[in-house]
Amino acid sequence: MLVSDDDEIASLDFLGDDGATDSFYDSDVSGSRTETTSRRRRRFRKDGKNDISSKDLENYTNAKIEKQCEVGKYMAAREMTPFQERMNALTVIPSTYYCIMFFLSGSWLSKSFIEDHAYGVIDSTAFDYSQCISSSWFPHLHALPPLPALAAAIGIVCHAPFSMIYHWKYAHRLPPGLARTTHWSRRMDQVMIHFCCTFMAYATSGRFDVFLVNALFNMDCMYRQWLKKVKPKRNQTRIAISIFLYTMPILNRGDLLLYSKVWILFALGGWLFSQYPIGGWSHSAFHIVMAFLPPLLITNALALPSSQTQLEVAAHCATLANDSLVS
Repeated sequence: MLVSDDDEIASLDFLGDDGATDSFYDSDVSGSRTETTSRRRRRFRKDGKNDISSKDLENYTNAKIEKQCEVGKYMAAREMTPFQERMNALTVIPSTYYCIMFFLSGSWLSKSFIEDHAYGVIDSTAFDYSQCISSSWFPHLHALPPLPALAAAIGIVCHAPFSMIYHWKYAHRLPPGLARTTHWSRRMDQVMIHFCCTFMAYATSGRFDVFLVNALFNMDCMYRQWLKKVKPKRNQTRIAISIFLYTMPILNRGDLLLYSKVWILFALGGWLFSQYPIGGWSHSAFHIVMAFLPPLLITNALALPSSQTQLEVAAHCATLANDSLVS
């Protein structure tokens, strides 16, 4: 949901200075040494080392090959099968399904709230009845849900298709490393993470000024995702900053319990993502852990002061709908 395994792979230095793949990908290592000797010499001279002994050049080449072998082992340990990648795509569905069904089923508007706020809160004579929704397609949706709660759902639902496209179709077909991180599907996955973070900022604060500040930062992050040169560490850092920014309103309100729950989930998800404790299934497990985040944030959004007026409108609409059924 938040970062890609391929970013870490791409951040490792397994490319030559000229941007071409280094001798790690050559089948004959000894032949590769001969083929890259001139390039090694040019690199030494570039650093101001004109006197190059054969031993220095040999040591440099051996160190480079050893480093490339370590990268190869790292990549092999994190490579997933097509089935595992498709499971990564499928494990995005639960959080998306929750967001959609939570609103369509009317779970965001409890019966106790309807009973407490249906009468005496809203002046029926001045009430704008166009705010109510009457549809046989959505019988439990009596009015538009509060915007902060909707914002959280919009961010999650809009990110999901791009994450699924990347994992289902491209992640297991593209070679690991830069070929994968520069592909449009991976870039869009990252772009939509920032889109999600922007809407989450409004979901956790209910304030348009906070939303605007986060939108400006995340728009800059989105722009940088499309630069020709990919910088995975920079991209990961910016995603982390985006998450920190949208969780700050929770801490600012003094809701330490919710803040702790949110960051415990991020810590557990980060451990699964970075350490790969269950191999190729770790990323799917990461998605499952992140699926516990939407219920926390949407419930928090419904409790915000900026959500109460719309909740009262919805309660009044629900009461009118129930009265019409009785009559």
